[in-house]
Amino acid sequence: MNVEVKLYSISEVSELTGVNSVTLRAWQRRYGLLVPQRTPKGHRLYTDNDIAKIHDILAWLDKGVSIGKVKPLLEGAVEHQQSDVEKIELVEETLSFIEQGKLQQVENRLREALKLYPFKTLEEQFLQPIEDYISRTENPLKALHMSIWNTVVVQCFVSIFGKVNAEKNTPCLVMSYASINNHHVWQQALKLAYDGNYVTVLCDISGKLTGLSSLLQDQQIKAMYIVGENKLDNKQLAEIESLISECDITCEFIGSIKNIHQGEFGV
Repeated sequence: MNVEVKLYSISEVSELTGVNSVTLRAWQRRYGLLVPQRTPKGHRLYTDNDIAKIHDILAWLDKGVSIGKVKPLLEGAVEHQQSDVEKIELVEETLSFIEQGKLQQVENRLREALKLYPFKTLEEQFLQPIEDYISRTENPLKALHMSIWNTVVVQCFVSIFGKVNAEKNTPCLVMSYASINNHHVWQQALKLAYDGNYVTVLCDISGKLTGLSSLLQDQQIKAMYIVGENKLDNKQLAEIESLISECDITCEFIGSIKNIHQGEFGV
């Protein structure tokens, strides 16, 4: 008796696994990790076994294994050793280019990492190690290196954000009292867009939030995310609380500001 095998489109697999379609294609073309079926028009179709394999890949990535070393582990050709756990292999090269002031090469490595890794892995094993290294107290060029890194990340994330931010998705607002050039704002906005949100970004907020309620209602926004690294004053917090009450929206702090204002007015 023939049992019909359920097949999934690449967009469905992306939603089920949290791995965007660009990364799924890169895993197939570059490393042969996936071999999807094809429709007569060439569209990829995945099985439940493919989805299970993707989750296995994600499990190895969570352990710090570089994507290029995953295939033999999946096939059981080699055993995993603790020494295999490492930062994404692009980290050291990217840091070298930052120190040399080679902005284009830094951006190329960042875009490469974005293609090969899910955003969660990218944050933990690429973005954060680079920032930690740049920000170390013994780095005499910390300010310069951070400026180079910030410039590249903003340029890269903004360009990608425009491509993945789809109006058909759930609307939300990302708001920051920091400068628009703070890459953490765009990092969080891009992450939310990858997670299936249509994100409106407002940076460098100052003064009263009067009138913002009209934007929230017009865009049918019911979720607001506040990104930042510094403490807000009482007037700013009162404005946010008033906005939450007026528009009946949820609000969440992201980044260092989350630890500073955890528990404020129920947020």
